[in-house]
Amino acid sequence: MAALSSMGYRTLTLEDLTEMTRSGKWPSRKSVILTFDDGFENFYIEAAPVLQEHSFTATVFLVTGKCGDFNDWSGNPADLPRSRILSWSQVKELSALGVEFGSHTVTHPDLTMLNATSRQYELSYSKKEIEDAIGKRVGSFAYPFGSLTFAVKRAVQDTYSSACSTNLGRISPPSDAYCLERLDAYYLSNLKLLEALESRWLDGYFSVRQILRDVRSVFGTRGRGITGGSN
Repeated sequence: MAALSSMGYRTLTLEDLTEMTRSGKWPSRKSVILTFDDGFENFYIEAAPVLQEHSFTATVFLVTGKCGDFNDWSGNPADLPRSRILSWSQVKELSALGVEFGSHTVTHPDLTMLNATSRQYELSYSKKEIEDAIGKRVGSFAYPFGSLTFAVKRAVQDTYSSACSTNLGRISPPSDAYCLERLDAYYLSNLKLLEALESRWLDGYFSVRQILRDVRSVFGTRGRGITGGSN
């Protein structure tokens, strides 16, 4: 965060991006959207103070049925630590400070495995819970495990104004608003890569990394019935 700040970057929320593109505008080259999946409590304890220090905001995707509880949903890797999720009081406090909240469903299921009724419940009720808690419209969504099909994407389009995928890359004008690319932070843990964030050669680097990740996903999930990414 300190490096991004010193390089002159400013943060946007996904709603900021949606409003700008609807009006025919595009963010400056020095703009980033910081996203956090699941809504872990350590965002409140560790991340939020650092973001405030640099006048940054973020978009946090909540698993609403687990707020104030733990990340005990099915499909987690065996080595993933059991961690507490933000409470609703923490969500309200962070929202008042300018943090955007989006939906990551109610129970974090693989939406491709649900029937239409269950899928719509996960999409609509999580949205309602967040809106009731913070008193603001919720327009952003992130697909659990990065899993989506045409039917899932269509249902999300009917409920939200944008959605994040786990596809590795940078958002650009041709990007699909309901399958937005993202960069995992650890790909930029090397300062030289971070400093080259605006360089076009990085697009090729991220494309290769995405191909390798897809290959690992195919072989790593064979026989387990799980598809998609890791978020």
